[in-house]
Amino acid sequence: MTFTVLCSFVLAFYVVIWFFNSLFKSCMHYPYYAFLEGTGLKIGIFNFSWTTTAFNRFLYRWSKNLTRVLRKWFTCGYYFTVWLFLPFSLWILLTFIFEHFYETIQINSMPEIRGVLPGVNIPTSDFWVYFLAIGMSSIFHELGHALAAAQEDVQLIAVGVYVFAIIPIAFVQLNTEHLNSLAITKRLRIYCAGVWHNVVMAFMAMLLFFSAPILFNIAYETDMGVKVVDFTEDSPLKEARGFNIGDVVTSVNGCDIKNANDWSYCLHIAHDRYGICTSAEFIAQNDEIMMETVKENDIVECCRKDDLYSFCFEYMEPKVVIDSVLPGQYSCLKPRDMVKNKLIKCTESNGYSCPRSMHCLKPSLNNHTYLIIIERKDDNAVLYLGLPHDLYETVFIDQYFPRISLLSFFSPSHLEKLLRYIFIFSMGIAFLNVVPCYGTDGHHIAKSLIQILAKYLNKNGDFVTFFTVFTVVVGTGVTIPILIYLFYKEIFVGN
Repeated sequence: MTFTVLCSFVLAFYVVIWFFNSLFKSCMHYPYYAFLEGTGLKIGIFNFSWTTTAFNRFLYRWSKNLTRVLRKWFTCGYYFTVWLFLPFSLWILLTFIFEHFYETIQINSMPEIRGVLPGVNIPTSDFWVYFLAIGMSSIFHELGHALAAAQEDVQLIAVGVYVFAIIPIAFVQLNTEHLNSLAITKRLRIYCAGVWHNVVMAFMAMLLFFSAPILFNIAYETDMGVKVVDFTEDSPLKEARGFNIGDVVTSVNGCDIKNANDWSYCLHIAHDRYGICTSAEFIAQNDEIMMETVKENDIVECCRKDDLYSFCFEYMEPKVVIDSVLPGQYSCLKPRDMVKNKLIKCTESNGYSCPRSMHCLKPSLNNHTYLIIIERKDDNAVLYLGLPHDLYETVFIDQYFPRISLLSFFSPSHLEKLLRYIFIFSMGIAFLNVVPCYGTDGHHIAKSLIQILAKYLNKNGDFVTFFTVFTVVVGTGVTIPILIYLFYKEIFVGN
């Protein structure tokens, strides 16, 4: 499903909702309004929300039962957010600006920041994980605000969920007068609670993600390779000569694969050019070289044009020149037959050296094409001519093998995927809510910090108002264009 198709579905959904909402308001005016008020539903343009007071008593009771623990908990959150996470987020923001808008500045330690969009850089099969992860991250964020507010006896008016297009966002409505009457440090505990909860949630998700192979070791085996479980619709590897569902991949270009990390690593180093050590006897028996012709891009083609299974290989000079063939000579061979028994690589780093009576043959390819040899368990190798990135993006793998067949319906990789998205969205929500951008927690945190500074410097309310407005305007003016740039890059440039 592409981004355009997704937008079409979302547009159609909201058109239908708008039609029935308008119809019921005109034909069933009073009953429909009573229904909306009783359920807490509100329907707008490309959004709808639901609010309820059903959880208020539960949140108050839970907060009061854990008073001592929660007070220390939110105090830690206040110090962490203000003194560690806020400076870290501002550093990330400034580093991103310098790295992307000033070419003379090179910052190699910059974490990668990308927009995350379903249908663009999230496959269709991950939609449910996307919604669940962002919903859980948002709910846990607002739970922090609600519990911190209950600790300070601030009235909870309602809690609810707001959905904008396809993005679910939880929210908490607090009594503004009660909140503003608190001391500044107490207000900061409430404002920082959401960010603190998101950072803790991201840390716990990361911890569980790396612990999953140990936690599921009783029921599932690992380090046996990776299993092909699905493909994208445009995957070039799902044809007749590609993978089958259930294939177990054991190596890529001679790089052994035991788990998902090995799969990523081996595809990364698959960009390294290499040759194949081939015996002189095999070359003599199977060489089908034709008259050499040079293409426009300087790639030598020495095989017949109608031969779809043979490549032109160039002889590479070994480090020790004994019984070698000089570079500049070519042979036309079938790579599948060359690696039928065992792949022996020769690379430039070791001087393209091979065992005695063998020659190093490097495929004659352009700079944007790679010969990727993928070994499978109990089956022939798959040879792919293209980019390693295509395999990583279009082939879905699983590193867990159930010890009993009853467990085959579930794989811990599903949980790992959810944990990975929870980490991404929790950190993203925390980052956006700590930066002083209009309408976010960072807006209120910045105002409270400026009030503390004004009190220390013995300044009046005009000082607080001016610097609050200035800080929020600058924060909003920087953050919003960066977000637009990130999503534009993913939609129109990244793909």
